[in-house]
Amino acid sequence: MAKTALVTGGNRGIGQQVARVLATEGWDVLLGTRDKQKGDAAAARLRKDTGGRLKAIELDVTSDASCTTAAGKLRDGAIRIDALVNNAGVYGRSSSTAQTLETNFFGPLRVIDAMLPLLRDGATITNVTSGLGALANIDEPLHGVLADPLVTREQLVAAVRAYDGTDAYGASKAALNALTRILAPELAPRQIKINATDPGWVRTDMGGRGAPRSVEQGAASVLAGVHATWSGAVMRDGKRIAP
Repeated sequence: MAKTALVTGGNRGIGQQVARVLATEGWDVLLGTRDKQKGDAAAARLRKDTGGRLKAIELDVTSDASCTTAAGKLRDGAIRIDALVNNAGVYGRSSSTAQTLETNFFGPLRVIDAMLPLLRDGATITNVTSGLGALANIDEPLHGVLADPLVTREQLVAAVRAYDGTDAYGASKAALNALTRILAPELAPRQIKINATDPGWVRTDMGGRGAPRSVEQGAASVLAGVHATWSGAVMRDGKRIAP
């Protein structure tokens, strides 16, 4: 039986390349996209390119209702998930602080909570992070919360909600790294592994033409999370790095 992966933001960039590789490897791939029409077009394009099994599902990671609805549709279709890739994200001046935090931090948390009943025991969750979310880049008071090894999910959520700094993108990714660490022991009884993976600075619409890494290199770094044998780590190119 083929394994099933759900890739959010799977209609372009790194997410699309991750979906392409997984489909080539024989996975059934669900492209979670906010715009269903764009998702359908991407799925059709990838089916043609790979000969694989891909379909789009409408999923807006900033909406509780959308995540719940998507999970309900998958449950009704008796679909179980072997790999969840939280790739959807925003970056840049066009995104407000609130939008950045809602998409990059609360989005993955929302999707995990909605999809957790559908994940098979032994599944993997890969949260796409960034080197800009390194703890060394984060100012107080958020730095202290994120660096606390005993911080709880509730404390983390409250700290992100209260964030009023100037680097929402870095803060969102640093918080995502902390969330990954917090959730790892919670998911361990089901042998579900969760890691945060940094694709690096990649030549995509988000990264720009001047980025040093190709989409293929960035996607390979993310895919290492899908196949990881450990949990709770921050990774780049298949190796653990400092959060």
